[in-house]
Amino acid sequence: MAGYVVALVKFTNRTKEFEEYVIRAEEMTKEYGGSYMIRGPAKKVSEGDYLEGRSMVVSKFPTFEDAEKFFYSDVYQAEVKPLRDNTGIYDVALFESF
Repeated sequence: MAGYVVALVKFTNRTKEFEEYVIRAEEMTKEYGGSYMIRGPAKKVSEGDYLEGRSMVVSKFPTFEDAEKFFYSDVYQAEVKPLRDNTGIYDVALFESF
C-alpha cells in the first residue's frame, strides 16, 4: 500500500537555506520513488480557520516503508531537514493508504 508524508506548515521566515531545502527535498522525494500530490496553500478554505496562512505538502511513495526510508534517512535528517530550521512551524505525519 502507498505511503504518504503529510506536512502542514505555517511559514514565519523564508530564508535562502529554505530555497535550497525545497530543491533538495524534491530531489530526495524522487530518489525514494515519491512524488508530490499537493504542495502549497489551499486555493480556498471552505470551513474553519486552521488552514488559513498554512501550506500543505503531501508526498506519495510506492509503500509506507519507502515513505519512512525517505523521512528517516540519514541524509534527510542530518543534511536536508536542517535547511528549513527557523522558517516556520511544521506538523508532519506519515500515513498508509488502505
